[in-house]
Amino acid sequence: MTKPPTKDTSATTSEVQPASEAALQEGINEQSYWLIKEGMAAKLGARAEGSIHYQVLADADRQQLYIAITANESGGYFSRERVPVDQIEKCLTATPSKPFPSKTFKDAFVGKSSNNAGFMTAILRSEGLLGAAPEAETQHVIVGDLDAWKSKLLTEQGTPITLPEKGNSKTVPDAGPAPDTAKTLTLPRKKSA
Repeated sequence: MTKPPTKDTSATTSEVQPASEAALQEGINEQSYWLIKEGMAAKLGARAEGSIHYQVLADADRQQLYIAITANESGGYFSRERVPVDQIEKCLTATPSKPFPSKTFKDAFVGKSSNNAGFMTAILRSEGLLGAAPEAETQHVIVGDLDAWKSKLLTEQGTPITLPEKGNSKTVPDAGPAPDTAKTLTLPRKKSA
């Protein structure tokens, strides 16, 4: 009696894994990344509570880094998109070498949540790339070397992961506040005549 051939499960981590059948049925592509780092960043607002959770990812070829906001410990919407670090760098180079506000990073996102830029600023400060402006409480200055940071992270081992992507977009719709902090505001409607 001959044995059926066994499936080789020792695929190298650099191989792109095929999309799951459920993802294919829903029209969702899956993309391979390297999860380089997961972290938490303190929110920057004076009355802000909780932290922002984030991931630093590299593409399968380790040529591009992405930052994704993954959770918010308190209320506030955000976009779960994977923001290319190159887009963040463009925002920084468009800023003169003087203090700048968090909204500088608004254009790095496709999603329109008003919290995106502030949360990204908190992440960049947590990573040691930005610091508080000495004379302006709500502004920031560049304190780290972005190129050195990118080079270091691109050489980290990381963990291979596969994430869903709809079409060619690297975005997921804005995420709402955590379920236990969700609030609904209901306004009375005017009666039509």
